[in-house]
Amino acid sequence: MDPPSAVRDEDPEMEMQPIVPRGPVDPDGRKISRPNNWMMPSSRGRGRMATAVAHGESIMAMADSDVKKKKMLLVFLGILMVALVGMVAVKGDAVELEKIVEEGEIEVAHHDDTAATTVEEETTSSSSSSSSSTPAVHTIDLDGYLPKSMVTASDYVLPGSENAPPLSAAKGRPYYPIINHFQNRNPTGFYAKKWGYFDLEDPDPKWKGMMRPQPDFAAVPNRDVKSTDFPDGAWQKDKEYMTRFLEEAKKLVNRTIEAVYGEWGLGILQDGSVELSDEFMVNREAFYKWPKPSEQTLDGMTRRFIHHIMTGDSFKLVLGGHSAAAGHGAGFNASYVHQAGLVLEPVFAHLGVEFRSYNFAQGGMGTFQQALAGMDLRGKDADMLIWDSSMTEKNPPLTNFFYRQGLLAGNRAPFLYSGGGADPAAFEAIGASVGGYGALGYSPITTSEEQAKTLPWAARYDKCGPGGAAALCDSQKYDGKCWVEREDFTPAVKQDDLVGGQAKWHPGPKVHRARGRALALSVLFMLQHALDKWDELGTESGHPVAEEHWHVTDFYNGIKEKVPTVDGCYPGWKIGVTRRGLRETNQTDGRRLDLEGEWPSRLCNIPMQGRTLWGPRNNPMESSLLSILKPNAFGDVDPNILGSPAYMKGPDYFPPDRAAPWSTPPEPEVNPWEIAGSRRLLDNANASNAHQINSGNFLSSIEKENLPSAEEEAIARGTVNATALRILAEDPDAIVPGLGIDVKWGLSGVCDGTTHAWCERTNDVKCLYSAAQDNRGVICFNPLSGWVVFDVKNVKNGFIGARIEAWRGAGEIETAKGWKEVNNGGSGNYKKEGLERHLLQKAQQERDARYVEEMTNRIEEDMLLDDSSRRRLGGGQ
Repeated sequence: MDPPSAVRDEDPEMEMQPIVPRGPVDPDGRKISRPNNWMMPSSRGRGRMATAVAHGESIMAMADSDVKKKKMLLVFLGILMVALVGMVAVKGDAVELEKIVEEGEIEVAHHDDTAATTVEEETTSSSSSSSSSTPAVHTIDLDGYLPKSMVTASDYVLPGSENAPPLSAAKGRPYYPIINHFQNRNPTGFYAKKWGYFDLEDPDPKWKGMMRPQPDFAAVPNRDVKSTDFPDGAWQKDKEYMTRFLEEAKKLVNRTIEAVYGEWGLGILQDGSVELSDEFMVNREAFYKWPKPSEQTLDGMTRRFIHHIMTGDSFKLVLGGHSAAAGHGAGFNASYVHQAGLVLEPVFAHLGVEFRSYNFAQGGMGTFQQALAGMDLRGKDADMLIWDSSMTEKNPPLTNFFYRQGLLAGNRAPFLYSGGGADPAAFEAIGASVGGYGALGYSPITTSEEQAKTLPWAARYDKCGPGGAAALCDSQKYDGKCWVEREDFTPAVKQDDLVGGQAKWHPGPKVHRARGRALALSVLFMLQHALDKWDELGTESGHPVAEEHWHVTDFYNGIKEKVPTVDGCYPGWKIGVTRRGLRETNQTDGRRLDLEGEWPSRLCNIPMQGRTLWGPRNNPMESSLLSILKPNAFGDVDPNILGSPAYMKGPDYFPPDRAAPWSTPPEPEVNPWEIAGSRRLLDNANASNAHQINSGNFLSSIEKENLPSAEEEAIARGTVNATALRILAEDPDAIVPGLGIDVKWGLSGVCDGTTHAWCERTNDVKCLYSAAQDNRGVICFNPLSGWVVFDVKNVKNGFIGARIEAWRGAGEIETAKGWKEVNNGGSGNYKKEGLERHLLQKAQQERDARYVEEMTNRIEEDMLLDDSSRRRLGGGQ
């Protein structure tokens, strides 16, 4: 337990104030941030305060002024003594003197949240009075800790897309990686002054401003290096470093928990400024009741947390679901999984871990189409998995299949969240980590517009009183807007007033926020438990702790091997018939759904793989159908790649978006992600000049006139397959990739399910802040297109499935328009030059725009069907 904080008594005759314990305990000994685990403050500190008050009263009653002089002399000597000791104290610890005199002894309180004087920099106040309430700012030189270059999530490059513009799907979104515990340190922010900050500095002068040596984590599965692999100087084996790191890590987690409580007016600041009344504590107790998981699950998550922090691994929170989970009506970034990620990302960044939340929910759909691809579309490195598709998937075997593919098909064995009709309890029997995240149980009542202004920002219109006041909450249910003005870009089309998709089954931003905070709290309490256990293990046996406590390979594999023993997978469904009882022939649009045969039951226990153009999806280009298309004779997987298809299109403006006033609390309202320590935004070289960067997307009239032929450009790349060209010319029926396919990619930009995405940020979008990533791209072909050849790798169990939209018309293939024979006689459109080729490219771009509109309308229609049992589930067979 952290030592109690001291209240400085500047006036020796002033009545003594109660000591407000810091950390997780309030003055009455009630637990603050750790439910179901009560801790009492030190009896010595409590007794000492009572004695001091008694002695203070007797001193004030004495008429002998010499006693006061002696007291002040002792205080002065004590201050001098502490000042001298402070010069050699460990940096990061600030020492304050409590002016309490008891039998000639000086009482000293140790404050870990304030910084000692350092040679680098310190700001001090002009008086001792102000310095007692404002922590000293302790800054360090960060130059040696900042990453030198940006990275992307995937190294995959589609052939022919090497020169794609920044932030296009083909190029991806670059970012600065998390590589240490210091790079996001920000002690000067607005909230740092009141809430504290992550105040870690390397205690060894030898390593200040330098990266410590690390083993080669990539050389072994799951980064499970041996303890002996940590080189001399590694922080993981440095006792002093680990002591300071765990100390600051615990404070960070506790501070963030308190910040979430603080959003609803129930947080306890470390400066003791909150009055802990009985009503306050009752409301606080009701605010959140953590559904504490089993000891097995806590042990598994402790292993995972220690491993990821020790090895600098990533941590990924992944959701699959339907339109409500996707955030329709509220906004993609407002969805609850991202509202949790907003709080958690800066916490993990301080711990040296790259955290990401992923929302792969799809409007009008469920999770089965993704689960059939295993974890290829949701990311193989998921650490936590959430199913939320109760509207579209009411059959329990579907959730079972979702969970078991999460365990079988990924690199890890993720924690399985329950809730919303999903119950993964059966998987706990094989060692998997499972549990729920609960819900927030308290929010102050809004009774009027004027009274709402007096409530904490997050709680306004959250719950309303009866009668006429109830309409206030209804009127504020959907407050997500579409645009915030910025100086460098103005959308070409008028932005809608509110994010679209409002429906009775789509919650608004406030519901998502509350649910997301409950999800974040569940993770924080498990992380808190893990840090305590790590500290305990290190105290018992030293650092690094034994491999048996943090290696994950055997832990993951042991669970995966036992998945086939879990019952409850689907009993067998007829291929082509929807799982919700939709008629075999849809009388509305004629989509046929009546193929023969059933899905083989062995799919329940096979690690599935897959590619698609539906989204959002992890690593959009690498997980796309284009990544397994075989290149044609001209070296292109897409014969229209030179015509600026959607995946080669950059955005019309660059990140970041301006802060949205409807989702970002204004200062001084409590902002948990700022209190946790938001990452510093470094200059993004890609965003320096949007107009210049994107000039490659458009051609001037002179450039159009001087266009080389497509064949010449393909030859210039040096990838023309002469043999394939000859075969195409001699044998139109040869199984060689054709030249007449259409790739209707769908949304442009990086649509990877994260809040770091930059998806469809173009001039023609009517609600740019909705950030919706629902996507249903397709590859189209007809009898004149030639063969569509996929290179399907790693097939081990003899099952290949494909989703076909056979109801589409042949006229939808713009590439083969006007052709009279297969592959247009062997050259496709590659011999079209100049204006003819430009007109073709323009037609293809117009086709892409029409398809996006068509796709968006179909998604909205699927979502808004009142009778959810008749959802078309995307059509197709």
